[in-house]
Amino acid sequence: MRRRDFIKVIAGSAAAWPIAARAQQLAMPMIGFLNPYPETDPDLNEWLLAFKARLQERGWTDGRNLRIDIRFVGHDDEPARKAAAELIALAPAAIVSTTSTTNRAVFDATRSTPIVAAVIGEPVALGFTNSLSRPSANITGFTTFNDALAGKRLELLREMIPNIRKAALLWVPVNPQQVLLAKQTTDAAQTAGLELLSLPLKVADDIAPALAKAETEQVTAVIIAADPLTLTHHRAIIEECMVRKLPAMHTFVFEVRHGALMGYGVDVAENYRRAADYVDRILRGAKIADLPFQEPTKMTFAINLRTARAIQIAVPSSLIAFAADVVE
Repeated sequence: MRRRDFIKVIAGSAAAWPIAARAQQLAMPMIGFLNPYPETDPDLNEWLLAFKARLQERGWTDGRNLRIDIRFVGHDDEPARKAAAELIALAPAAIVSTTSTTNRAVFDATRSTPIVAAVIGEPVALGFTNSLSRPSANITGFTTFNDALAGKRLELLREMIPNIRKAALLWVPVNPQQVLLAKQTTDAAQTAGLELLSLPLKVADDIAPALAKAETEQVTAVIIAADPLTLTHHRAIIEECMVRKLPAMHTFVFEVRHGALMGYGVDVAENYRRAADYVDRILRGAKIADLPFQEPTKMTFAINLRTARAIQIAVPSSLIAFAADVVE
C-alpha cells in the first residue's frame, strides 16, 4: 500500500472511532433510576452505591456495558412524574424506584416497562399487584415492613420506657404508604392500651411545631415514620427531640448514628442490593411475573447510648443485648 493510501485508511478509521464509540454506548441496555433523596446526601446515597456495587458483582458496570440514568426528584409528586415520563421515553430495560411517591409515578406512567421497587410498602394494599408471589402487573420489588413492625416498635418503646401511656406518630399523609403505616400503628397502640397522637407533616417547616405539640400534649415518646421528607430532614427531627428530651423511635441505623435514640426497620442497603439482583435477571431475560415481591426476613434494631444519657433515659440491658448496632 502506498504511503498516501495508508494515511487515508488511518485517518478514516480515526474519524470513525467516535462514531463507533457512540454507537456502542447507544447499544448498551439502559436502566432508569428514580431517587427521591438529595444528590449531595452521602448517607442516603450509600444505598445507591450498594445498588451499583451489586450490579458490578453481577457483571454490569455503568458506562462499560450498561447505562444508568439517575434522576433526583425530591419527595414531591410532580417532579417524580415528570422524571418518570422522561425515563420511559428513553426506552429503558427497567426502571428502579425507591419510595411510594416514585413507585406510583412510574407505575402510572407505564404498564410495559419493568419496574423494580427497591423500597415499597404493602404492594397489594397499594394496588400494585393482586399477588405477592406472582406480580400481576409490570412492577415487583422489596417491601420495608411486615404486619408485625408497628407492634414491635411499640413493644421496644415500652421496654425502654415502662411507664409509657401516650405516644405520637410523626408521619406524612400524602404518602399512601404512610397512611397504611398510620393505621397499623393506631391499631397496635389500641391493642397495647396506649393513646396515640397523630402529628401529620406537609413540609419541613411543620416539624418543629409538631414536636412542640407532642411536648405540650405530654407525649412520652414519638415514632418517626420513614418518608423522604422525614429522612431528608432527619437531623432536624433528632435535634428537636433532643431539645425537648423526647425519646424517639426511628427506622434506620444511619439515623441512630446521627443521634436518634433508637431505630427499628429493614436494612435498606440490602433491599438495594436485592433490587440489583432483579435488574440483573431482567437484563438476562426474566419477566416481572417470575420475580415475586419479597418481604423483609430480618429487621435491625439500633440504639444510641450517648443520646439516652443526654435525655436521661436508662437503657435496659435487654435492649442493648438485642441491638445489632450500639452507638456509645
